[in-house]
Amino acid sequence: KSFNESLPTGMMVSLADVIVLAGCTAIEQAIASAGFTAEVSFTPGRTDATQDSTDVDSFSVLEPLSCGFRNYIDSASSKALPEQLVERANLLTLTAPEMTVLVGGLRVLNANTNGSQLGVFTSNPERLTNDYFINLLDINTVWVSSKGDDSVFEGRDPLTDKVKWRATPFDLIFGSNSQLRAIAEVFASENAGQAFVDSFCKAWTKVMELDRFDLHR
Repeated sequence: KSFNESLPTGMMVSLADVIVLAGCTAIEQAIASAGFTAEVSFTPGRTDATQDSTDVDSFSVLEPLSCGFRNYIDSASSKALPEQLVERANLLTLTAPEMTVLVGGLRVLNANTNGSQLGVFTSNPERLTNDYFINLLDINTVWVSSKGDDSVFEGRDPLTDKVKWRATPFDLIFGSNSQLRAIAEVFASENAGQAFVDSFCKAWTKVMELDRFDLHR
């Protein structure tokens, strides 16, 4: 409201732009906290839809049953979870590297649904690092099914049997699928931190601008 009052008469910022800008700003802070440098592209111009112009019932059928990007699992879904992740990525027009970097980045940013720690393979959450891939592919971790939940796996220390990490099939597909594992290994390399950050920023901007048809004429 304060910002809108500072603008010329008749102008105002949309809530949609504020939400996207807030996300971009948070990512830049997470990048700086990790010791890297990058700017997240932001282009204003989004508009808001009013409640009166929104058909709630028609939008409800578009709600995902599960979401690999937020590590949310809906037990009502009959499809395999990795398949649902790939399907969602395809709808977002993401390539395999873009899907991989977004999942890894969102995990270390602690962006899971309801604050779940599944797949958050880092001791420094909310910093945009490549810790997700380093710890996922660590040869000193043995992954086993959780006794309490078929959709959860535990990464255990082979010497002490202590649980180091907990994950879902959304996460382990990046270690078991040959193509995704090859991409994950690139991001897990020792000097890949800045390249990972740059790739994440590009993929993030792509998703944020998917509805901006005015930018892609």
